Amino acid sequence: MAARQEKQAFRKKIRAEMQLIPDEYFHQAGQVLCRQVAESEIYRQAKTIFCFVSHGKEPNTYPLLEQALADGKTLCVPLCKAEGEMDAKVIHSLNELQPGAYGIPEPGENAETLLPSQIDLAIIPCLAASRDGKRLGKGGGYYDRFLAAYTGKTVLLCPEKLIFDTIPTEPHDILLPKIITEKEA
Repeated sequence: MAARQEKQAFRKKIRAEMQLIPDEYFHQAGQVLCRQVAESEIYRQAKTIFCFVSHGKEPNTYPLLEQALADGKTLCVPLCKAEGEMDAKVIHSLNELQPGAYGIPEPGENAETLLPSQIDLAIIPCLAASRDGKRLGKGGGYYDRFLAAYTGKTVLLCPEKLIFDTIPTEPHDILLPKIITEKEA
């Protein structure tokens, strides 16, 4: 089976399994993951942070977004644009977020845009991951394209229940060696 088809089949399997996991698990996992990020040295050293805004069955990142703002860090979040492309947009308050592409909360188009080179730490989501840093995204390619242009530090947030021994990959997939789960910081 070709790598692309293998990934699509794995995504379908993971999505079906996720439907069996209560939403409360993702909320609680998010609280633990956010606390671990906020207590990490990589976070403390970062002045500018790019973080996904959680939606649906993802770990709740709102506590981390609030913490970054309270800590006086420059916080930027994704704004989905053309197919598979996104900008890193600066926000000063979570009130600036409105439902955007795919229903995901996003800032307005007029928010300041930062280049990947201006970001110290990127906090990346996944559908699933392996402990060796392989990441399975949702299939839109947004984060793959962002990471291809990004050279700063990264943290992959992945609930423990979505960690697998192996994840199908393609040559363009970028390994993210720093993974935070509820059990590993």
